[in-house]
Amino acid sequence: MNPSTWLKARAVELGAALCTATILIGGLAIGVPFLRARIPETFLYSFCCITAVILRAGIDLVVRGIALAAGSLRPAVPVAATLKPSGA
Repeated sequence: MNPSTWLKARAVELGAALCTATILIGGLAIGVPFLRARIPETFLYSFCCITAVILRAGIDLVVRGIALAAGSLRPAVPVAATLKPSGA
């Protein structure tokens, strides 16, 4: 996956999370009864939606960085050269 594709995918996820948070907080602002009854949960859910997307993107970048670094490392001695023939 190239960087622009990755950024587009994360932007879509972040947009969806922001839209969800906006709808929930907007519902509180206009006084939707079932949201007003759960004001702390609504704010917590809105915060968690956005934080989860940002955290997932960060973890994804770290894992990709580790995989890239591990792939660039080469062993000094090939593994096959260190094996002794059996039956000797």
